[in-house]
Amino acid sequence: KKDSEAKERKEDRDAKEYKIDEEAKENKEDGVAKENKEDGEAKENNFCIKLSGLARKATQADISDFLSVGHVKQVGEIVITVNGKGKPSGDAFVKVGSNEDLKVALCLNDTAFGNRRVEVHQVDLAQLEKARKHIFCIKLSCLSRKVTENDISKFLSDGNVKQVA
Repeated sequence: KKDSEAKERKEDRDAKEYKIDEEAKENKEDGVAKENKEDGEAKENNFCIKLSGLARKATQADISDFLSVGHVKQVGEIVITVNGKGKPSGDAFVKVGSNEDLKVALCLNDTAFGNRRVEVHQVDLAQLEKARKHIFCIKLSCLSRKVTENDISKFLSDGNVKQVA
């Protein structure tokens, strides 16, 4: 019985890979995304996806591996978003290298990532930029009335806080 279950799982994986390859070919013909050209030169690529439903423990390496196993050839920047408490939210934005990689990545929608099903959708570069610039706020309490903004800025910069607004 175990052998037959293992054989069924292998057949399901093989069928899924075939389906991904076929969907990528169909998407190529449909033109899911087009490269932006201006004055004959390509702009910075705008091939971005959002992964939703990730385990909170998922790392950039896990995401890169998931996409690579799914036949995405060039995985660029990966931004894992965080919630208000600074913990991973279960979403990530990924820049892929080409229109072809974008199409292949979109075929991974609703596939297993660990013990979860992940949603994969195309997003624009602005959403990735917004996720990258997530702002954290901290509350300082029990400060002396004599403490100035400069004192707080110096204190935070001494602690390797990169930007104080």
